[in-house]
Amino acid sequence: MENATAYKCKLPLIHSMLKGIPEEDLPQGEELTCFWKVVAGELSQLLEYGLHAREPEIVLNDFRKAGSQYIWEFYVNDRSLPKSDRFNWHGQNASQWRYAGCILLSAGRVSTHH
Repeated sequence: MENATAYKCKLPLIHSMLKGIPEEDLPQGEELTCFWKVVAGELSQLLEYGLHAREPEIVLNDFRKAGSQYIWEFYVNDRSLPKSDRFNWHGQNASQWRYAGCILLSAGRVSTHH
């Protein structure tokens, strides 16, 4: 029998993803629908990339506030790959990344960045 792949998964509770954001900053109407479609799409991508990693680490962080923006950062690492000095312009070590980005909420508008 083959050993199961070791993995790590950290996801927020879906019902709490917008909790704590003031009413005036929340997406409304079609933008709220767009937000949930983006979340579903990114969760799908995280799982898909995780399936192709030998030792997946799947992370979707709770939001952090940066000025007037709310940011949910996500990534899939393959922890079987050696860490190296490969850093992105945010200073994050990206040597094990297979997929990464964020969902951004700013002025009630939703976007994704990869």
